[in-house]
Amino acid sequence: MSKVTKLSLLILGVLLSSVSFSGAQIRTGVTPLTPIGPGTVIGALEPSLRKWYVPHELYLQYKWQPWQYSNYAKTRYERYTEVELEGMRYYDIYGNYITKGWKIVDWTQNQPAQFGSMLYKHPYYNSWFGNVLVSSASKGQFYTAVTVGDQIRTTLTPLTFSKPAFNGLQWDFLTDKYAFTVLASRVSVPGFARPDIYAAGQDMTHVTNLYGFRGVVQVGAPVKLGVTYVNAHHENAAADFGANSLKGILSGPRNTGFVQWIEIKLSDDSPEDGEKGALLYSEEIWIDGKREPIAPFVEGGILTPEGLLEAAGDEVITLKYDIEHNYLTKDYKLIKNISFVLVLANDYRIEVTSNLQTNTAGEPVFLPVVNAPGNVKDGSNQKFVRFKYGLPTGNEVAGVSLEVDDLMGFFVRAEYVRNRRFRRFPNENWRTKDEQSLATDHSEAYYVTASKIAYPWFGYGEIFKTDYDYSTWMFVGNERGDIDYSDLEHYSFEFVDDNDDQDRFPDWKRPAQPPFDRYVFPGQDVNNDLVWDFNQNDNLQPDYKEPFLKYNVDPPQYLFGMDMNNNTVVDRFEDDHAPDYPFKKDHAGYNFYGGVEVVPNVKFTVGYLDEHLLSKDKTSRVKYGLFTLDKDWGGLGRLQIFDMAKLVKDNIPDDIYTWVQPPLSKGISEKSSDPLVCQNTFVNTAYLQFNYTGTPGLSFTNKLKYETYTQRGSQRDRLSDSRSFGIVNKADYSVKLSKRATFIPKWKSMYYYLTPPQKGALKKKELSEILFLIFNYRFLKNSAIELGYEGTRFKNFIERPASAPPDFVETHWGHVLAFQFTNISDYLGYQLTCKLGFRWEKLKFEYTSRTNSTIFVGMYAGARD
Repeated sequence: MSKVTKLSLLILGVLLSSVSFSGAQIRTGVTPLTPIGPGTVIGALEPSLRKWYVPHELYLQYKWQPWQYSNYAKTRYERYTEVELEGMRYYDIYGNYITKGWKIVDWTQNQPAQFGSMLYKHPYYNSWFGNVLVSSASKGQFYTAVTVGDQIRTTLTPLTFSKPAFNGLQWDFLTDKYAFTVLASRVSVPGFARPDIYAAGQDMTHVTNLYGFRGVVQVGAPVKLGVTYVNAHHENAAADFGANSLKGILSGPRNTGFVQWIEIKLSDDSPEDGEKGALLYSEEIWIDGKREPIAPFVEGGILTPEGLLEAAGDEVITLKYDIEHNYLTKDYKLIKNISFVLVLANDYRIEVTSNLQTNTAGEPVFLPVVNAPGNVKDGSNQKFVRFKYGLPTGNEVAGVSLEVDDLMGFFVRAEYVRNRRFRRFPNENWRTKDEQSLATDHSEAYYVTASKIAYPWFGYGEIFKTDYDYSTWMFVGNERGDIDYSDLEHYSFEFVDDNDDQDRFPDWKRPAQPPFDRYVFPGQDVNNDLVWDFNQNDNLQPDYKEPFLKYNVDPPQYLFGMDMNNNTVVDRFEDDHAPDYPFKKDHAGYNFYGGVEVVPNVKFTVGYLDEHLLSKDKTSRVKYGLFTLDKDWGGLGRLQIFDMAKLVKDNIPDDIYTWVQPPLSKGISEKSSDPLVCQNTFVNTAYLQFNYTGTPGLSFTNKLKYETYTQRGSQRDRLSDSRSFGIVNKADYSVKLSKRATFIPKWKSMYYYLTPPQKGALKKKELSEILFLIFNYRFLKNSAIELGYEGTRFKNFIERPASAPPDFVETHWGHVLAFQFTNISDYLGYQLTCKLGFRWEKLKFEYTSRTNSTIFVGMYAGARD
């Protein structure tokens, strides 16, 4: 052997030795930078039968050798260190060392593979990081951040994506001129932190994924242009990426079996008018591009004199096609496409189902296909209606936006969005996107708002349209991939949530999101404490009825606000159980107003609103004028005067939900149907409020609200003129009897009169006079007692009818006595407030009386103010 060869072998041996030692380092706590495998250990290359002992796991820490005698007389034993607490070593796809620690979140899409959509969230994701991780970087004007969380407040645009608690990934970029955001989530079972470190991840095969982005470019200082795209679609991880599609595919339980029958339901799109609904002339079924002589089984409908079937009012026509037994061209299990051609007229609505479109009980579920625009009744809209049958597989929205901030005094917000919804024909023999027949439905939404200020003049305008079938939600499956097409609460994902009160909780129940908000009172939580402002102490009685609290809180009927949809409810208090689009679905129209600020804080405004429903013959036209005065006088007080007069022709029903508090309840959301009292009506609402603050210790408030609904034309035959008048006067004065004692007398008077618009409805006419006497004595720095008396004289000027409504209150006297002890102290780092006392109340009616008493002890711990 030559010297060169020996030298080469020696160098190789040294290298191998170092490699083997590096491999041992993995076992002994020395961190390598790259994964290199175990290598060859030169020291183990001995032809010996003796057992080879590998280095101890903690050799570098304790110098333990397997063959050494252990004696801890002098050097005391030290317990094992739980190495796993330090985590594991991780490497990226190129073999670069990442860290020794924990994989907190891992979402991997491995295709094609069963259970190839793998999602894992470590228990520490919740316990250490609070279910959110943020990785950020910046240099100069360039910023980027990757956020992974279960409840990310995410908004792209109002029409495309807005959620208070998005579960997924958000990747943001920002420079002085550009902004860009990427969204991604497995919206079917997006996963939460595992309960323990041994729990497996949530791996699935049949999933629904969401991807979206928004880009914004600054064009000069005042103008921003944006583009937005959001897509949710079904995917099959067992197929490769090429076999999937952003339009979605059917797989697994969603594509098990064959279409044996299809049923079409025709109904009246405006059943409330009870006339001229869906009129059916003829029907055809086409299978794989060929018309087939399959006659449906027809049920329902009324036969017209012309021999046509009509579904008016609550009447329904169903057409059921038996594909399995009546399709004779070939095996029905090989069908790729089924479509229908119906000749229809008047105000029709089409829905469809099949044996594969069911709920969890296997019952068929109808899904809408198309509605007739307007409410035609003379047959002039007769047309061929063609549609393909399919199950939903995807939904996407794509749009552009414009923002202008103070360009020559103009402020503009505009957005245009196209919506495409995808369906595919189910057949378990066809599994790829090229084999499954695709159907696409289109709709759009847009709005433009613009304002201009050229003091003292100002103006505003808005143009809008949102199609009746515009959609920003998608069906999602459970962990098995099943979908119940009737259960949106557990099988749907919303791009735009219902969150009328703009808190952190969506107002409806949907899967894999925070518990839905049971307490929704938009506009009535001004202090943002998540408690209804009319019940701040969160008990079983509203504050405007509760002793002593009623002095400061007035009932809702004394409030003033805009009611532009003319349903008698102030707009900012409405809860609608619908996505928070800027303008309602199925509505289109415009609204313009202009005005002048005559003197500071005094404005006149006039405007015109014209909107209509796209699917029904319903309109709203309003000519309106508004006067506002809001002025402070130093040393005297504040005066507010508002008056809105409007001439209304509105037959669009705007049913909403409002927060009410029935007896023995903390409040519920109650549906409020639009009474439609403004179909041809002059409405005037006047409001005055004055708060006096000119004398130290003395304050009084005056409120007056007067509202009239004057019916015009034929409306007088259906409704009466309505009047409501309310006035509140209250005053209080704080008298300092001594350094420790204070006496506060208060007085409040409320008068309310109402003539309802419904003929024969019960009127209201009532007066309350209330006296409050409160004595406060602070005998220690943080200790006090309070004595209180409340006396009420309530007069109902309307005699009790035979069938009185639940809110009818008879004339009575009321007396309340109260005692309260208060002590404030520090305890374990908290400010502890102790309240104890009693309250006694008696109501005396003409023939009866009612007494109740309350004894209370309360301890309240909080941070020091």
